[in-house]
Amino acid sequence: MSREYDDIDVAVGDDGRAVLSLDRPDSLNALSDRMADEILDALNRVEEDDDVRVLVVRGRDGNFCAGADVGSPPAETKPHQQTRRFRRLRRLFDRLEGFPRPTVAAIEGYCLGGGCELACCCDTRVAAESATIGVPEITLGVIPAGGGTQRLSRLIGLSRARDMILRGKHHDAATMREYGFVHELTDDEGFEDALEAVVEEYLVRPPVAMELAKLTVNGGFEASLASGLEMEALATGVVFGTDDAREGLEAFRENRAPDFRGE
Repeated sequence: MSREYDDIDVAVGDDGRAVLSLDRPDSLNALSDRMADEILDALNRVEEDDDVRVLVVRGRDGNFCAGADVGSPPAETKPHQQTRRFRRLRRLFDRLEGFPRPTVAAIEGYCLGGGCELACCCDTRVAAESATIGVPEITLGVIPAGGGTQRLSRLIGLSRARDMILRGKHHDAATMREYGFVHELTDDEGFEDALEAVVEEYLVRPPVAMELAKLTVNGGFEASLASGLEMEALATGVVFGTDDAREGLEAFRENRAPDFRGE
């Protein structure tokens, strides 16, 4: 990673983790068009690094993302121009959801609107108990435009999603844990430790198997059961041909921790 960004920061560690930080703290890390373009570029660059095993998405200064930047609306107002803009935004969310490595949303403070939609696209969501999560777009006279009307209902159920979206409701992290949105809930003091535990868990898992498992789950979700099962069978065949599979089975027989190399 050599490019410098204006609205995000990307750090790639020697241990296999990459951290993508939304870096507009003065606007509570609101999602601007430039930030969206930068995130998309960063995802492409991070994927090119074969040593990266897990990607963490977080915000600067105690807030994840307070939503789209509505303080400086775009000049274009015609419907077809807005549609193009949000299709462009959708490419970012689709890219994050389909990112081949595990992704972790580190949710603190505000996680609203586009921030909530961004978190929806991550595989694991770790939240501090003081976090506020919601989709307030309806209170501005608009609707979620980054996949919120679709992904949120698939994560927490149609009835709960309708209630949140139509009323523009916010919930605390504990409620969103009950809804199935938050995977790991922690007090504020223990947030970094809880996040680190999840990241470390991903760092010791087999990279190829994780990539194929994610591809199979995502690809089979909207397919028929028969198609999904065939994808699973094909992916399983590939996984069993890896050195990591041999290492995992050998480690199990020898009653030791496996050393997965991504090969």
